[in-house]
Amino acid sequence: MVSQAGRKIGYALGGGGARGLSHIGVLKVLEEHGFYPDAIAGTSIGALVGVLYAGGLKAAEIEKVALRVNWRRMALLVDPTVSLAGFVQGKRVAALLKSILGDLSFPDLKLKFAAVATDIVSGEQVILTGGSVIDAVRASISVPGILTPVRVGGRYLVDGGLVNEVPVSVCHQLGAEYVVGVNVIPDPSQMLQKPRTGGRWARRKKATAATESQMRIPETARQRRPNLVQVLSQSLLIPGYRVAKQDLAGADLAISPAVGGIGFFDFDRGAEAIAAGEEAARHALRQGSIVT
Repeated sequence: MVSQAGRKIGYALGGGGARGLSHIGVLKVLEEHGFYPDAIAGTSIGALVGVLYAGGLKAAEIEKVALRVNWRRMALLVDPTVSLAGFVQGKRVAALLKSILGDLSFPDLKLKFAAVATDIVSGEQVILTGGSVIDAVRASISVPGILTPVRVGGRYLVDGGLVNEVPVSVCHQLGAEYVVGVNVIPDPSQMLQKPRTGGRWARRKKATAATESQMRIPETARQRRPNLVQVLSQSLLIPGYRVAKQDLAGADLAISPAVGGIGFFDFDRGAEAIAAGEEAARHALRQGSIVT
């Protein structure tokens, strides 16, 4: 199928855990405006949403799938392993994927599709466009240390976000001439708490105002000291965001839903994420046409 204006459109759907459910909202709005892709490339959660779309489901149907899952019972999918490769073996995750996707193979898909994974041994990007769809998605969502690597073609594969967070470049390889990139990794500078407004800090603020003005102490220096959880979270978020921004730079239309308030594992907040995707897509379309 040739897209509007005779140009082939590709969707690059990025990784980011539960925040990636906002991809569904983006797809809904693009559909409302009559836009449909010729190819989809997905990383991690983007691969899962992307393959459902490539398999023939409309955005509203994918939304129903996402919202009907009782995410609070997802612990039942966890099959702990004694392997040091990861905490979760992932057989039940694969079973869930199969229950949603069926026995699809790549030739069965309605659109060109690629799932992005990382070879954990070599550090190379691996673009999966053949073989088992279940294995491809399972590999792309394998967050290191949580889900065990997937052996595909003699290589051990994990989450593609390590090397290509928003796979715009992969869309081009699939033949897309105009790429819509969707990033769901939030800006780390907006994630930590604001400066103190009470207590000892408030009592000292007036006395030190002049000194601060002279020294021009940056805002970040006047924040609370981050706790251990925040430090670890930011340590993962910062490189992920840098990779995502670099990848997104190659998109013709960049969409970044405001999902910073949704945690990586907050899958029970799917409706909120989807709404954020809708809002971001509408804003992006107001800024200009999808095809120039």
